[in-house]
Amino acid sequence: MANTATHTASDEVEAPAKRDFLKILTVSAGAVALGATAWPLIDAMNPTVSELAVAKPIVNVGGIAPNTALRIMWLGQPIYIRKLTPQQIADNQFIVPDTLPDPASYTDRVKPGYETFVVVVGLNTGISCELLGNSPSDARGPFDGWSCPCDGSIYDPLGRVRSGPARKNLAIPRFTFLNDTQIQFG
Repeated sequence: MANTATHTASDEVEAPAKRDFLKILTVSAGAVALGATAWPLIDAMNPTVSELAVAKPIVNVGGIAPNTALRIMWLGQPIYIRKLTPQQIADNQFIVPDTLPDPASYTDRVKPGYETFVVVVGLNTGISCELLGNSPSDARGPFDGWSCPCDGSIYDPLGRVRSGPARKNLAIPRFTFLNDTQIQFG
């Protein structure tokens, strides 16, 4: 009698199951190897500590005297941080926004809890020219804010345009007060 191989139903089930397991194992190993190779490349694109310090600087505003402004450069633009006097706050707090070329209220221009500080980009919105008015001896115009030596635009201490060819208020950069004496940009 010839020796014939007998196949059982369990053999037919086990062979595909073993193949499926080996396929899954091979694909999983390939995915892990790809991840291990790609991660250093992805991680290298993260900013360094020094790049983060430039992108999100922290500025001490505790030493700014009332009625003066601190000028810093951030992302290639001059940023003015002005500490308002009680008189400047009183003079500008209740101006009707609809009477301005670019309507904005007092609360639109300051952060709640830190109303004595105004933070703006120090470039005229008409033409890109740096403004005067950070020190009390600078030409500030009739509203005690900033003035543009290039086109004569005048801004109030909150950075709202009041006269001249400019039609937009000074931009407000992204910033957060960390506490009463520190601002972080970005």
